[in-house]
Amino acid sequence: MDQGVRYTFGAFTFDVPQLTLTKGGLPVKLGGRAANLLAVLAAAGGELVTRDRLLAEVWPGQSIDESAVRVHLSGLRKALGDDGLVVNEAGRGYRLTLPVSRVSPIQAQVPEAPVRLVVESPTPRPLVRLLGRSDIVAALADELPDRRFLTLAGPGGIGKTSVALATVAELARRQATMVRFVDFAPVSDAAWVEGTLATVLGLPASGADRFAAIAATLGATTSNTTPTLLLLDNCEHLVDAVADLAERLLSAVPDLMILATSREPLRAAGEWVHRLPALPTPDERAQDAAAVLAYPAAALFHERARAVRADFAVDDATAPALAEICRRLDGIPLAIELAAARVDLMDLTELAGRLHDRLNLLTRGRRTALPRHRTLRAALDWSYELLAPNEKTLLIRLSVFRAGFDAADAQGVTGGDEIDVLDGLADLVAKSLVVSSREPGGMRYRLLDTTRHYGHERLADSGLDRSVRAAHARHMISLFGDAQAAWEGKAPRDWLAIHSRRIDDIRGALDWAVGEEGDVGLGLGLMVASASLWFHLSLAHEFLGRAERVLAVLDQGGTADPAQRVELLAAYGHALWHTRGPVPEMAQAFQRALAIAEDIRDEGLARRALWGLWAHRILAGGYAESLALAEAFTDRIGPGAGLADRQTALHMRALSHHFMGDHAPALELLQAVIAADADPVRVNHANHAQVDGKVAALSLLMRLQWQMGDVGGALDLARLCAEDAVGTDHALSICYGLAIGCIPVAIAAGETALAGAWIDLLAQRTTRHALDHWHAFVHGYGRVLGRPGAPPADISAMQEEMFAVAGCPLARARVAARPDPTAGWHGPWLRGLA
Repeated sequence: MDQGVRYTFGAFTFDVPQLTLTKGGLPVKLGGRAANLLAVLAAAGGELVTRDRLLAEVWPGQSIDESAVRVHLSGLRKALGDDGLVVNEAGRGYRLTLPVSRVSPIQAQVPEAPVRLVVESPTPRPLVRLLGRSDIVAALADELPDRRFLTLAGPGGIGKTSVALATVAELARRQATMVRFVDFAPVSDAAWVEGTLATVLGLPASGADRFAAIAATLGATTSNTTPTLLLLDNCEHLVDAVADLAERLLSAVPDLMILATSREPLRAAGEWVHRLPALPTPDERAQDAAAVLAYPAAALFHERARAVRADFAVDDATAPALAEICRRLDGIPLAIELAAARVDLMDLTELAGRLHDRLNLLTRGRRTALPRHRTLRAALDWSYELLAPNEKTLLIRLSVFRAGFDAADAQGVTGGDEIDVLDGLADLVAKSLVVSSREPGGMRYRLLDTTRHYGHERLADSGLDRSVRAAHARHMISLFGDAQAAWEGKAPRDWLAIHSRRIDDIRGALDWAVGEEGDVGLGLGLMVASASLWFHLSLAHEFLGRAERVLAVLDQGGTADPAQRVELLAAYGHALWHTRGPVPEMAQAFQRALAIAEDIRDEGLARRALWGLWAHRILAGGYAESLALAEAFTDRIGPGAGLADRQTALHMRALSHHFMGDHAPALELLQAVIAADADPVRVNHANHAQVDGKVAALSLLMRLQWQMGDVGGALDLARLCAEDAVGTDHALSICYGLAIGCIPVAIAAGETALAGAWIDLLAQRTTRHALDHWHAFVHGYGRVLGRPGAPPADISAMQEEMFAVAGCPLARARVAARPDPTAGWHGPWLRGLA
């Protein structure tokens, strides 16, 4: 039992140092400052207490305006229930109006049932709902009594204080808890940390025995069957001092609990760290309003937007824009609230479109918020200024990465020592400025999108922008090694798949390289090095636009390595095929590439250019010319050529013979392609246009069986090919397999339902990837099945023949108008119609 003093006045009993007030035996809730004021007034026995004495005893060592006294006295009067019990004698001071009796010492009485107390410095009560955090709050409330010392860590604006307050409320709901709330945000000097806590406890802010007094006060309340919880908020700028204080308090007060919030762990003995995640954001599958608003990030935006504009609503049309906003803001509550405050000025689509300038856009925070939470930039400034100089430099350099990266990537951009880079990454992860994740290949890192934008601004201001971006581009080039090997099918497909996550960084490096402050030579090198990846991802349309931009700069006088120019021209030609078909520009690109390759006597590059010329002639209906080009390709293969080169040469000749109508030699050549592979079932090479080798082989094989009379066998192969192509999840391979083989075979076999399903699948891929050449097959075959629409007027000769044989009247009329309408593979079919 605690020894203390009891004061009685009227129906009230007031015990010190417990600072508990009862009226008629019932507890009266009293704020911490109000209780301290009452203790001073009661000790005076009803005599006048001057203003200066009140300030000195309740706010020792602090400069406090008298308005603060009035505010807390108002709270005391409200608790007493009688405004006349405490009076102010103008210009003199304050006193109690009832006679005060003092009993000393007394035995403090333990209430029969626990009384939940919240003691000031007042624990703030949230004015808005906490969304998407109930599981975390429940888990923290479960852990606190056992672990005693938890730190809630996370980046600025993620909601650490809100979750901490909700955890306190949940713990108090479960058991009687004395809560002391300490906000370190206004404290700028580590020397003031202990004094700030003392002031919250109503103790002198200075003195040799200050810590002993703090421990005694906390120990006194904790030992009274009611555990005490210290909520230490905003500790990141005082981590060393707070960590030291927490360790000493936990040792001195056995039953004390501490919940801290900080942007980085305190790294104190006994600390358990809980990293607060962002709010879940809508994934790509969530498109309608109900699905999007089911995610906490979107629900928070909706609620805060409704507070700004009462008529705000989300429908199915605007839901995708809301989902994009939440994803691009990484589910950070502060950023989402600041964005929601803008709905009075712009709609969701406009807001999503302006997030590239988010640091200037999101500036309308609550006036009552901490200064660093009033704008997005202020929140990031606070974290950035707490970094050491080397940490600042590393952070802004890492901002060039658009996607995730590993330690080797970071080292490639910074040029730093491996250990220094790893230590720097660990520090930035601890400070919640870099996010880490453990993946099968090792640790991966990334910057939140908003942090990356902030880093861009700081990088531009640093004067390091050009050198860092050049280092980033060179590092991207180094990752892709031998571009020619990738084009010729020698790069493992799984290697390409692993590097698919680099595509956003390649985009970023290219955007810089071809810009006013960039380096077009690095841009050319990166286009060449990464070309196979663009086609692996079926991004031929985007690659085409970027290649045209680089070529335009080079044609205006830019210097370039001849071999790299050949490789870019070849890749550009392939992109033209998949997007526009065999247009004249495709042939011109490959012809220019062949001339340069022969001038520098590079046989590998010459073969690549020949392959492109051959493909153009096949697509344009020049089958005899294509065979001559295929034979020229074969002649350039030396005795030491690899398997991929030999397979490619055989496949080229087989296709040329087939489209010329010579199916028997075509089948013999194709069988040699399959036999040359280690696995006679799976042809593992990818051809020069990055179409899967097995899909290409099966497409030709089913066509040959169909043309040679085995329609049933061809249909079986078509089913196998379609399944296999879809399994690759590679749009170019899917388009090739369906358009060249599967759909025409299904139509020939009378399987119109199956053909229709495959046309729909083809349409999905061609639309998604803007593959206009392949989309023409959707209209041509669809017309055969009676669907509305017609093939475009500028389709290739091969496409005309495909549609004519399938039964499209318009295509048949076009083929019949040719000078020699029956020359080629389609001849027997058209002659049979005559």
